Amino acid sequence: MIFAAMDGRNPLDYFLYLLMTLIAVCISLVLHEVAHGLVAKWNGDDTAKNAGRLSLNPLKHFDPIGFVMMMLVGFGYARPVPVNPYNFKKQRLGMVTVAIAGIVTNIILAFLSSLFYTLMSLAYFTAIENAAGAAAINICYYLTRFFGIMMSINLSLAFFNLLPIFPLDGFRIIESFTKRGNKFCAFMRTNGQYILYGLVGLSFIISMASSYVVLPYWFDYIDILGTYLRFCGGGLQWCFLSLWSFML
Repeated sequence: MIFAAMDGRNPLDYFLYLLMTLIAVCISLVLHEVAHGLVAKWNGDDTAKNAGRLSLNPLKHFDPIGFVMMMLVGFGYARPVPVNPYNFKKQRLGMVTVAIAGIVTNIILAFLSSLFYTLMSLAYFTAIENAAGAAAINICYYLTRFFGIMMSINLSLAFFNLLPIFPLDGFRIIESFTKRGNKFCAFMRTNGQYILYGLVGLSFIISMASSYVVLPYWFDYIDILGTYLRFCGGGLQWCFLSLWSFML
């Protein structure tokens, strides 16, 4: 993400892009983790509340590796909220609902961002057509960019966390439906982080290489994680924007 605006109009434009990205990342990661903690509390577990993690303070949820991933490649994670499933009123239901809470939150944020993105785009073009002042045009322009960034980041977060790789939410969902000692879950608990870092590293290397070297079109498909996120996130983004374009 931090290299995405290198060809911006000017240094100020690039700085504002980074600032908007930072704000969007903080909002998206914090609400993702708070959603986990709130749903855990509703299921009878106060661990996250007692640890002070039901907070909107980004520092409470900061994870250096996950944050750097978000800024570099557009997907990552915050410090997971502590959850004790043995406190749940219904353990399996609690595990599933807590696991999907963050994903659902990000999809809702992306959906709302797509609405504001469409509205700000319309306002931007209307301001240009009506020869509005430079201030009004610039405000609409940067708000459009911000909500576009919010939409993209939240969709990436949602589908990234759906991956069945430990310690992501998708793994938690699968684990809640499997028997204790399941071989897949045991393998992922041991090797999941290494698989994840490998996929992210490959995505970053290919992204950086394509910025400096002309690569064959099929080379992008080697980036398994990027291809998955572009297909799923891009598809849902198209659906959201098509809905608002039809309705507005």
